[in-house]
Amino acid sequence: MIDDLKSFVTVINEASLTRAADALSVSQSTISKRIQRFEELLGVELFDRNTKPPRPTALANRVYEHAVPLLRALGHLLDLAREDAAPSGTMRLGLSQVVADVVLFDAVMAMKKQFPALVVRSRTEQGTQLQRMVENGSLDVAVLMLPPRSSLSGELIARPIGTFDLKVVQSAEKPLVKRQATIRSLADHDWILNPDGCGLRAALERAMGGAGGQLRLSVDTYSASTQLQLVAAGLGLGLMPLDSLHASAWRNQLSVVDVGDFALSLDLWLVFPQHLGNLTHAAEALAQSISASFARQAAESLRQRADTSRPTAAQPLIEAR
Repeated sequence: MIDDLKSFVTVINEASLTRAADALSVSQSTISKRIQRFEELLGVELFDRNTKPPRPTALANRVYEHAVPLLRALGHLLDLAREDAAPSGTMRLGLSQVVADVVLFDAVMAMKKQFPALVVRSRTEQGTQLQRMVENGSLDVAVLMLPPRSSLSGELIARPIGTFDLKVVQSAEKPLVKRQATIRSLADHDWILNPDGCGLRAALERAMGGAGGQLRLSVDTYSASTQLQLVAAGLGLGLMPLDSLHASAWRNQLSVVDVGDFALSLDLWLVFPQHLGNLTHAAEALAQSISASFARQAAESLRQRADTSRPTAAQPLIEAR
């Protein structure tokens, strides 16, 4: 059926059976048989064979108008399953809000530069939800934050893209605790965190519980910017990746608390299904782009920390020595 339709369109385009046969690299008799099968399928004659060469009928021209976009759409459909085909269509990307705040702009810019025809549709969800959505096909690609040495489903392809070092932060102007503290002492203060289900919040709760304390929540919100603004106003302590702090508009109003018995880092992985068709190349390119973005931000963080190596009460984001 596909070959018959393609032969019919080519004959119309070339206005010749011979040239159509050459264009498709088949014999002229093969083209004739395909045209006949196509006519039998439709139950009509598409060419006036009383003329030499046979001319397309009025109905043939109408069929041709529908056949051309149909073949084009079929070609796009077949390309979707080919991993070596150029990425096109829509890539559904999932991230947690804190990751999106750090990497989404650079990721989208890189994708649009490399693959202009690709539509990037992003959404933010909790980490556990993101993994489920990739596994059930609701997302094509997701960035997951996982504790070191975590394992993933064997049905997913995973690419390491960076590491988040988590820091406890407070207001630089209205500090709630000393610059050096223990995890147990922090349980006596209010916290501004992500809603329940966040891996960062869960890790903090486990650490406090292990030290005999209990998390005291003041505000929860998915917006990292709002969290840091509230922390800067002195309404509670926060827990944020260092990269997010340096990228925040509130960084000059925040300071880092050195918690001697609590250190947390999370590995970031870009995950996608094994059979992603023509989006596979885009997913691999996205992993490289985000990894490069993290490397640039890490270098910038080191430079900033070197520039502020003498901490004072007025200097933000400096860990206690």
